[in-house]
Amino acid sequence: MDDTLLEAMLADVPKAPELFKPTQFWAQGMMPILRDLKQQGFHNFRAHRSALDMYVPIYGAVDYFVDRAPMDKLIDQFAVQMPDLAEMWRNKINGHDLAKRDYEILLAADPGGAPEFDRVFESLVGEPVENHIFDGRTFSCAMLRYLKCLAFLKKQVDTQPIRNVLEIGGGYGSLGEIFLRSGSRNYFYVDVDIPPTAAVSTYYLQAAFGRDKVAHYLQTRDLQPIRVEQLRANGFKAAVLCPWQLPYLEGDFDLFVNATSFQEMEPEVVKNYAVHVSRLTKGYILLKNSRHGKVTATDEKAVGVRQPTTREHYLSYFNQFAVKAIEASVFGQVYENGFESEVIVFERKKDTQSPTA
Repeated sequence: MDDTLLEAMLADVPKAPELFKPTQFWAQGMMPILRDLKQQGFHNFRAHRSALDMYVPIYGAVDYFVDRAPMDKLIDQFAVQMPDLAEMWRNKINGHDLAKRDYEILLAADPGGAPEFDRVFESLVGEPVENHIFDGRTFSCAMLRYLKCLAFLKKQVDTQPIRNVLEIGGGYGSLGEIFLRSGSRNYFYVDVDIPPTAAVSTYYLQAAFGRDKVAHYLQTRDLQPIRVEQLRANGFKAAVLCPWQLPYLEGDFDLFVNATSFQEMEPEVVKNYAVHVSRLTKGYILLKNSRHGKVTATDEKAVGVRQPTTREHYLSYFNQFAVKAIEASVFGQVYENGFESEVIVFERKKDTQSPTA
């Protein structure tokens, strides 16, 4: 079914309006992903080199996980004489030290309340090359980064009323997994994404929570409108849609999230998405994106953007929302090369109504 689903999505891309098609960054970046999925399948997608390069973040070194045997052998030999130093070396190269740092930040920052993080763990669906165990629960880089962002959100606003969550560019589904695992509240999660990642996240969430709990593209392809409350009534807890379905989506969302994918799009594409996000979102927006945008592509076949989407674009496009807080060094990432990924929390202004698309 996974291949059939992906082929249906890909077949509909050419018919989609231009602003809902993959932009240059992903039009080029998706090629190796499609190749790996075709050659290796979905069952081990989190070990694919293309996934590690594009949409499955890890703390450790990608080259180490692609071929770890030689380095592990060297560390094991070193451990005979200096076990403590070898363990430090191992934890650095496999990302455990960075994961532990983020987990400790999460514990210190979480003010409690919903969503309840003490119930959350990540499944091993997709055969991840990297996973970290803290307090008896398994976490990935993607999940810990999402959890840190949500902790920041919980410190700024009242997250108790949140029930419906919308995300654009959900990767392989980590945010959905957080909400679906995080307690007794009746959360509903919608991920809007391009293929092939829309097919991957469908596979992941269905494997983790059951095929009957996650609505897939073939079930919603011909629905106009796509009503969240009807999906709930049909027993679903989540749905994965493609971008060209977004105009048909109806429902009140308490939270919209975008993490590191708006920066991979052109400004006019993000502006179009913002219209629909503003129409659907009645509560809060949580963004995690590069302040200055992605690197500009050197030519039409390069993985990059034609024009960077920056913080100024987000502030302009989401002008029906007020900025509650912006932070980079703790809940985002700041690197020595000057790259800065920041977290922004918006709250809908009291005197605005959701516009029509």
